[in-house]
Amino acid sequence: MASINGICKNCGSLIVTDDRDEMCECLFCDCVFPTAEAIEIAKSPTDYTFPNEPQPKRDGVKRYTAVPVFPDPVPAAVKQAETLTPAIKKEKNPYEVSPDDIKAPRKTFWTIIAITVATVLVVAAVFLPIYLVRTGRKNAMSDSVGQVFSEAGYEVNTQATDGYPIGYSITGSSNNVLKIVTSAEEISSEQLIKTYESFAAIRAKEYGYDSSDASKYYGGLSIEIIAGKGIYAIRSDEEPESHTVTFETYSSDNA
Repeated sequence: MASINGICKNCGSLIVTDDRDEMCECLFCDCVFPTAEAIEIAKSPTDYTFPNEPQPKRDGVKRYTAVPVFPDPVPAAVKQAETLTPAIKKEKNPYEVSPDDIKAPRKTFWTIIAITVATVLVVAAVFLPIYLVRTGRKNAMSDSVGQVFSEAGYEVNTQATDGYPIGYSITGSSNNVLKIVTSAEEISSEQLIKTYESFAAIRAKEYGYDSSDASKYYGGLSIEIIAGKGIYAIRSDEEPESHTVTFETYSSDNA
């Protein structure tokens, strides 16, 4: 038995039949006709017109050998395997943390807000008065700082721009640092010492310090003067032991 391809003379479908069979049968339209004719049509199907006429339906098993052409079985097999394979339910990892797991309860959220606000208020209550007191004393010292420069014998611009003095600044945790810019070319040792003593005096007046208590009167005092030919500075220890303090000066030669 040898299989051979033919073409149905009625519908033009492919027929795979045995070349030893006298008759062949189309699986699609049930047309029964000679095998030799199907083989002949297959040689040049474009030259043949297929009528597609209805054929009498025959019951029972087909009388003639026919091999149907099946589609690719792989996709169907894969689909069937997927249907038969039971779905595996993915269990949640007990150690996996999601945003919902760490979402704070509303009560906890408002508790944190309340603690934060209370902390800010406590800090403000402690440090705001200190700041206001220091600022008030600084402003009072600024009103008198002009006499420091006049007593020392050099000129400094004490006018303010946008609330800040042009020729000097008073800083430090206890308003103990004075920085000066002067138009003078040089500052003598006597002028530097005079500036130091005068600034210590106006600061002590605002803070209520007595000159007999050197650790408060001169403690941490610092003066820096920027002149035309150099920078001059004098500083005391944080807690000087006596009224006489140790100081250093820096001029244009060693600045």
